[in-house]
Amino acid sequence: MTPSRHFRLNTRAFTAFLIVGLVMIAVAGTIVIGVGQGRLRTSFGEHLSQVADHGAAVVDSYVYRRIIDASILARVPVIRAATAEASLVAFDPAASRALDQLWESGQALPPAAAGLLTSAPSAFLADVVKNDPIYREILVADRFGRLAAASARTSDYLQSDEEWWKDAHGDGTHGRLSAGDVRWDESAKAFAIEIAVPVAQPGSESLAGVLKVVADVREIGAVVGGIRLGATGDAVLLREDASIVFSQRLTDPNARFFAPDLLRERLQAMKQGQLTGPLHFGARTADGQARIVGMAPCLIRTSYPQLAWIVAVSQAESELFAPIRAQGLSLVLVLALTALAVLAFAFWFSVRLAAPSAVEDLHLVEHPSVRAVGDAAEEGQSAR
Repeated sequence: MTPSRHFRLNTRAFTAFLIVGLVMIAVAGTIVIGVGQGRLRTSFGEHLSQVADHGAAVVDSYVYRRIIDASILARVPVIRAATAEASLVAFDPAASRALDQLWESGQALPPAAAGLLTSAPSAFLADVVKNDPIYREILVADRFGRLAAASARTSDYLQSDEEWWKDAHGDGTHGRLSAGDVRWDESAKAFAIEIAVPVAQPGSESLAGVLKVVADVREIGAVVGGIRLGATGDAVLLREDASIVFSQRLTDPNARFFAPDLLRERLQAMKQGQLTGPLHFGARTADGQARIVGMAPCLIRTSYPQLAWIVAVSQAESELFAPIRAQGLSLVLVLALTALAVLAFAFWFSVRLAAPSAVEDLHLVEHPSVRAVGDAAEEGQSAR
């Protein structure tokens, strides 16, 4: 009779296989998913930087085009002649301040001053503004800052106390072109940039006065606002201090970028030469939403430091990773099946290790052929 075998399991081997196998699968899965997401985040950050770089190039093109247009207007003969003629009049500070106060009060102007707005140069400037609505206001001041011509009645007559006039007037000999940051212009009643260009004397390059163009920023807003990526992507035009020049979503003029410290850190690293590739980083908004940000500085700053602008494009990480969720679920399923396979193999191998060897089983088994030979031998000896 053969004794029954008992089920045996090598618990040590089973536990060792189980721990090592499942831990390796978990670690490998975590590494694969983490590396994949990291590469995707980097790749998409570089893509956002490229989009921002394209937007910055369009902003640069817009500003340079307006500067060139303003420079051409300053070379028009009628403008140069009117500015030079106005500068020939001796400057009387007291009379100029009195006329300026009268001008600002909105009262009726003296005939000589009222004629400034109906002259041929003013009619020319008014016609330019009428045919190009981006120009909200164009005026010309003589070398003393007195108004010489304007497209419409301005908020004041004396311009010598304005920063744009001081910058463009320069040393008073040749002057220099200047462009200011976006601000609210009281005369034009619009957010605009001010471009001031020296006006030269007819037949020479000596300074006769300054022409100022107030250009609406709606085209810049159209460029920046037109950058849309998916449902959560948008773009903003920033200054280096993280204040916002233009944003499609934000209307508060005092609003700031949601990651000012990281923005300044990346810009500082770029200036020090530590970053040479695309500028991008991850950050969280005030409500905790994780976003990827790509940014690019506008090159206009190299010529006009006041326009140290940056285009920043951002998109929510949740939207970025949405297309790979199906692949992630497939990977989790594969890892689960692999874990089951490891569990089955560990169980089978542990049972095999716990089973007794063939040598140990020999004494438990009766072999009929051997007993028959022994009985025959005993009978032979009895017969003798």
